[in-house]
Amino acid sequence: MEPGKVFNASTLALEDVSARGQGQCFALIKPGVYAENMTATEIHLTGNASPKAYKGCDALIFVRSGTASLEIIGGDSDNSVLVSAGSAVHIKSGESFFWANGNNLVALEISIPDASGPYARKQIKEILDIKRSVKQGDSLKDDATSDRQYEVLFDTTNGSSGATMFIGFIPPSGAPAHYHLYDEICHIVRGSGELQVGESIQPLSQGSTFAVVPRLLHSVINNTEENLWILGIFRPEGSPAAAYYPDGKPAPGYSELN
Repeated sequence: MEPGKVFNASTLALEDVSARGQGQCFALIKPGVYAENMTATEIHLTGNASPKAYKGCDALIFVRSGTASLEIIGGDSDNSVLVSAGSAVHIKSGESFFWANGNNLVALEISIPDASGPYARKQIKEILDIKRSVKQGDSLKDDATSDRQYEVLFDTTNGSSGATMFIGFIPPSGAPAHYHLYDEICHIVRGSGELQVGESIQPLSQGSTFAVVPRLLHSVINNTEENLWILGIFRPEGSPAAAYYPDGKPAPGYSELN
């Protein structure tokens, strides 16, 4: 994993592209030298993919486009979930899955270390309910910083004790530099803009993916006339509004008392 560096399936090196049945898999965020690290794999599929299991990990999956049937095997029960653009699915540790009948499917698979590691054990939270799948647009939006809004897809309220998955909606703006206390993977769902880390400015477009580690100052800038939609997955689980400015003050919209 290279914090603050933008990756895209269309520009990855050949060694980071593999086959899974009829699907192409792009290793966007890899473990690197970090322990208990999240990873991100983008799959492109028309047809069927062979089974996949994340050892010692849950998986949070988001469908960016296309359709498929996601077949889940193991765990408490087997499930078949029909997915389309905006679908999000939670795969529990100990389960395996495969994609079937994919039609121009583009989906992001995020691995979340389960409680078998010491960091995850210390961060685990009690879940309030369990849902296998949700759909973006079905939940209310909340306010974050700089006129931004977000919609939570998975957290402790519906079964994800180790991480939060959300969609952030960024209007045309130049956002100030800020940082978080959590590890996060970000993926551009719609729109374009820029990621600034220090003096480095990198372009963002649909499919751009990057990792943010705790206390890394960064800024996602929407320099277009349309909203930028960004998928965020971070651990430990918490509020997507939890951000701080360089002087350590909480960003507007976030209270440490929440």
